[in-house]
Amino acid sequence: MKDTSTVAAQTERPTTPRVADRQFLRLSEKWALAYDKNQWIVQHYMRPKWRSIAFVGSNKGVLMRVLKEKGAKVAPEARAALDTLPETFREWISMPPARRFKAGHSAILGVVVGRTAPAPARSRDRAKTAA
Repeated sequence: MKDTSTVAAQTERPTTPRVADRQFLRLSEKWALAYDKNQWIVQHYMRPKWRSIAFVGSNKGVLMRVLKEKGAKVAPEARAALDTLPETFREWISMPPARRFKAGHSAILGVVVGRTAPAPARSRDRAKTAA
């Protein structure tokens, strides 16, 4: 009889939170910065979900270049938050969370640390709210 315990273990869903749950900085309506233990993750909202499109584990200069190359829109408040990041991902991840997630950074344009980022409002939804 074939042992299926290995197959079952390989097909179980991981218990770690999804990357969208680890967003820490909304760059603009459709762009965000997330992280895992190895890297910063550039995310772009493409209906119906956030998609990870670039992974930067080195330094802030590379992160900024990637954002530019991908055409990321970065709000002025988010640019100010990016400017305060340490020079390397390793420096940033080794900081205590209270320093890593400075007051206001996680709240830029509605992102809350530890919760799934909301989908951007569609144009017609914004028109309804404005009326």
